[in-house]
Amino acid sequence: LRESPIYHEQQSFWLCAKHSLNNVLQREVFTHADLERIAKYLHELHPEQSGWLKFNSHKNFLGFGYYDINVIIAALNEKGYDLLWHDKRTGIEDADLSGCVGIIIHIQPDWFFRRGHWFALKHFDENLTVPKVPTTYVGEPRAARSISENEEREYEPKTHDPGFWNLDSKLRHPEYIGDRELLNAFLQKLSKRNRLHILLVVPSVDHTSASSSQPPSSLSSSPSV
Repeated sequence: LRESPIYHEQQSFWLCAKHSLNNVLQREVFTHADLERIAKYLHELHPEQSGWLKFNSHKNFLGFGYYDINVIIAALNEKGYDLLWHDKRTGIEDADLSGCVGIIIHIQPDWFFRRGHWFALKHFDENLTVPKVPTTYVGEPRAARSISENEEREYEPKTHDPGFWNLDSKLRHPEYIGDRELLNAFLQKLSKRNRLHILLVVPSVDHTSASSSQPPSSLSSSPSV
């Protein structure tokens, strides 16, 4: 929605990794070409990881995205950020979010029925006034209106207190979560329905916390859409 002050990329092909990075950083920092370049570099650095087929294991071989965690880490490192994996053995309420630029969630794939998915959560310190989209409109077919009509349609504004927002690229618009307590509840509910990893985007400095800069083995070669 044009009136929204929140930068929010929506899903295109299997580019959820790109959308998550840009939504966390709140502008188009990375393009499709940038992530293709990074994936190619990682493949050339360790070609043995691709196995006997010799395909680039860090992305979809057709070039439609589906990037893995290594591409996301390398992309953030280029811009002066690290990605910290939240240790599942501790509750999300214990995670130190001070200095955290944003949160990237990875939902693991469920065999052949659902692909994995990356999406971003972010805290905004100021009150934000965004269009209040009626729930009867969200998810309805677009056939009745063109894309430009959807963008230019006026909605009643609603002001939200500082808090966390869900910037999932599969959403039609950003969704307000609320304060830290509501964020904890959101993530706990999400983890009950999905196998997921919680990753914290932080400035590149030395870290001493319960989180780790190394992703778990289940995530190291898991691409997502």
